Amino acid sequence: MIERRAIIAGLLSAVGVPDITRAQSPHAVHKIGYLQITDVRSTTGAADQGTAAILAPVWQKLGYVEGETILARSAQGDLTRIPALLAELIAMKVGVLIVVGAVTVKAASQATATTPIVAIDLETDPVRAGYAASIARPGGNITGLFMDTASLAEKWMELLREIVPGVERVALIWDPTTGSAQLDVAKAAARSAGIEAVIVEVRAGQDYQEVFRNLGRQKRMGAIQLTTPVGNAAISSIAMAAQKSGLPAISFQKSNTQRGALLSYGPDQWSYFPRAVVLADRILKGAKAAELPIERPTRFELVINMKTAKALGLTIPPSLLARADEVIE
Repeated sequence: MIERRAIIAGLLSAVGVPDITRAQSPHAVHKIGYLQITDVRSTTGAADQGTAAILAPVWQKLGYVEGETILARSAQGDLTRIPALLAELIAMKVGVLIVVGAVTVKAASQATATTPIVAIDLETDPVRAGYAASIARPGGNITGLFMDTASLAEKWMELLREIVPGVERVALIWDPTTGSAQLDVAKAAARSAGIEAVIVEVRAGQDYQEVFRNLGRQKRMGAIQLTTPVGNAAISSIAMAAQKSGLPAISFQKSNTQRGALLSYGPDQWSYFPRAVVLADRILKGAKAAELPIERPTRFELVINMKTAKALGLTIPPSLLARADEVIE
């Protein structure tokens, strides 16, 4: 597996970033506003392993300083705070916004039509949502990182068939705050695979044990956990509830598998997410968001949690283990 430091170094060398110091920063008067739903801890202290921690090494290398030229804000899990936080950042005359998550991207699109926006949104189809005229040439003030979720959903169904032979039903674990785009393509992929889809809505603060109790009694059934902006504690609760109910769960994110989901398949965030900072830097140097193509991930990770497999009494096919990027023992 590619080391994270090597990935970041490759990103920086690819865009010709010199080894600059804070005093030499070429962007002293330019500011990036950054907003995510969950907690943003100081990158000068003990940063968590969320999106901000992935981006921090790149913006630091580019000479941006948190609190000065990186203005980071968090809704602390409260979606109602997002519009006010966006208004605050826009009032501070940031030159570009980096916003994380479908809810935040939608709010940013409604908050400004002039401030450039670099999105990290793995749930939304940007063309269908009206954010961009096309992937190659967005045409408005929004560009960034968006998923080709349709092809990913097909892969999830393929993996589900491998770990649950003869699977007949799939529970699609869906957070309504993310919108319907990801859910729609997952339903279509299930239908194409001849698998009945059952929609399971989850929300922050919910009793997940109750949600999964009845589902786990059904044979030849698996689950796919779609992305959600809820915090790590809720993600761990979802994974634990699925495991206790005997339901094999496939996740989008590696971190979910580390917290107890059976398997994950999705983009390598350490190589993909830093591209948002590179795009924001290019915009501050004069590039136009309207002309910067939306970027899709090129590297994906398959991670398997063998502790969860044993707890569920499942035998993972050797061919699947051989393809895994990481196996958690």
